[in-house]
Amino acid sequence: MNRSFLPTAVITALAALPFSASAAEGISYSYFEVDYIVQDVDMYEDDDAFDNIIEDVDDGDGFKIGASFAFTNNLFIFGNYAQTKADFTFINDTGAVIPQDTDVKTLQVGLGYFTPITNNVDFVVRAAYMDVDLDEFSLGATDQDIGDDSLGDAWDDLNEDTSDGYFADVGVRAQVLNWLEVGGGVRYTDLDSGDDVSAFGNVLFEINQNIGINLSASFGDKLSSYGLGFRYSL
Repeated sequence: MNRSFLPTAVITALAALPFSASAAEGISYSYFEVDYIVQDVDMYEDDDAFDNIIEDVDDGDGFKIGASFAFTNNLFIFGNYAQTKADFTFINDTGAVIPQDTDVKTLQVGLGYFTPITNNVDFVVRAAYMDVDLDEFSLGATDQDIGDDSLGDAWDDLNEDTSDGYFADVGVRAQVLNWLEVGGGVRYTDLDSGDDVSAFGNVLFEINQNIGINLSASFGDKLSSYGLGFRYSL
């Protein structure tokens, strides 16, 4: 994976974009959010380090916390942290199949650009560093500790498995009613364990100017998630 390409591409793209307009009416890029999520991560199927060790990683539910902050009329920073449970199949050296479960921890930190297309619709571009870890959280690498000496040796080979990368997406946000915002787009994710293209979308029901209920989903061959949560807009 050529990571050096991402910062250069983002800087070049942002430099070519206009920076004179603010967001479309009613759309905020400064908010805090807490969600219940269900996440399906199949990136590890392409990672040689997991051959004959993890047969599958099933859907798992958990939580996500996130924040976004607009610091100019067109730029914002954002971050998300999610933690979900997942079941998987472990195959030891004797060929015995042992069911296990683990935490899947996901971190995203990035930069975004927005500009209005109409009075009620924004065009949005984002790019972010991303890390997906199993069990303990460790930037750039998984750190497995399942607390069972009989399985420890088999898991040692996974300790150096790098799991970081980036994602970039393009989409729109639209204020279709004074109490309803919808959004969607396409995302490309590139991790050491594999890459994926997914479609994403959300619907935000605004109870008042600050508080909303958000429904979100993303659909990819290797990364998918579904969420329901509360957003507080500044």
